[in-house]
Amino acid sequence: MNRASIETEVVRMGDVGTAIDMMDACIADMDGDKAERAVLILKELFSSRYEGLRTCLYGGGGLDA
Repeated sequence: MNRASIETEVVRMGDVGTAIDMMDACIADMDGDKAERAVLILKELFSSRYEGLRTCLYGGGGLDA
């Protein structure tokens, strides 16, 4: 497990927060089409980022200090 890689993946999860904000804005505007697209983007983005983080955590050897 590489600490720098884990930190990079955690930082990349910030995109998920941006997508949540976008989805929230679409819901507040009551724009169903945009909200649906925002949910799909959020789902794909989270899956991608989470898989990268899981790979860093469980895909390698010992913890690099």
